[in-house]
Amino acid sequence: MMKTYFVKITELNDMFTEARKYGRENRVISSLVKPSCLIIDEVGYCNFDVENTRLFFDMIDRRYNKEGSYNIIFTSNKQPKYWKQCFAEEETLKCAMDRIFDDVMIFNFSGSSHRGQNREAFNLTTRKVKTVSDSLQEIE
Repeated sequence: MMKTYFVKITELNDMFTEARKYGRENRVISSLVKPSCLIIDEVGYCNFDVENTRLFFDMIDRRYNKEGSYNIIFTSNKQPKYWKQCFAEEETLKCAMDRIFDDVMIFNFSGSSHRGQNREAFNLTTRKVKTVSDSLQEIE
């Protein structure tokens, strides 16, 4: 059985910030290293400060050096070359990405999104409506 943990990148950033506040960095990173598969969703949509960038690298490094399965799935609408805009310390991110792309399969999807397929569209036409003051003027 493969244990999997799913987290949005914004939640991961918040987890790191909260862990730093209470001195629980090691506990949080250990919890992220433990699952066989870690899914990090929406990479590139929040800004990591220097300390959280370093914690991100530490997590990636510990998963990379872990015995057994250390699968990580990243989802993003941005190509990895643009991820550096979201991490405060580019050199640390490069080290993390070196490990991420050491043994990798990349899937690029194109085409229409599945989102919005159940949407309904309404066309409305408006006309001038009499206001209370217009109605009062007609009475006079």
